Amino acid sequence: MKLSEIFTQLSYGELSQMAIGNSGAGTIEDANYDRLVSSINLGLAALHTRFPIRHGEFVVDMQTDQVNYPIHLKYCASNTASTEPIKYILDASSPYLNDLMKIERVLTQDGVVLPLNDEADEFSLSTPSLSTLRVPIDIVNRLATTPSEYLTDTLTVQYRAAHPYLVPGVGLYRAETVEIDLPYQYLEALCYFVASRVNNPMGMTNEFHSGNSYAAKYELACASLERDNIRIDQVSQPNRIERNGWV
Repeated sequence: MKLSEIFTQLSYGELSQMAIGNSGAGTIEDANYDRLVSSINLGLAALHTRFPIRHGEFVVDMQTDQVNYPIHLKYCASNTASTEPIKYILDASSPYLNDLMKIERVLTQDGVVLPLNDEADEFSLSTPSLSTLRVPIDIVNRLATTPSEYLTDTLTVQYRAAHPYLVPGVGLYRAETVEIDLPYQYLEALCYFVASRVNNPMGMTNEFHSGNSYAAKYELACASLERDNIRIDQVSQPNRIERNGWV
């Protein structure tokens, strides 16, 4: 959808009684773009954190004796401006956009899903921070103790991706030209989030708090999306125990 479609929904709906909503005219004045874009950015971040809406993937080329792999643009092969001597993120064909929110799966070069954040598994990879992948030394150095299915030179990292940041700036763009990567079923929740943000500074009016009311509507809309399973399901491969027929 386009940013202008979100503006139209807000103007006709949640912000129709406010000057920022252009009094229900269906458009937003240029002077109010930045204020709304700021709230839309936060709303998109909240939705992409809560729901697996966007996904990304890159390949990590493991380095001898290196167990920690920070996921940072300076380690990307596509980043020709970086002066790092080793760029272990192989993303030349599809550049990493610095949009990682959560590492969800890691696979070997043969497509075997590796254990992740499983304290009971000595060969489990882990994420000591949201943007760092830690790999057991047995897997990194391909030791004799490494299970054969875990022998690999590279790791394919699949992650939950954030929405690209919308840069504020009246006059730098037209709303009808800005693409928002959000399925329509999430639009209502986004509008409620923005309306809550816009109304919160006003506080209570005649014992009614519009900001809190829209915040409650946002939560109900999200709960409905979760209940209806409006998301991209991830199909996991069997783990090592299942592959070996132990269960």
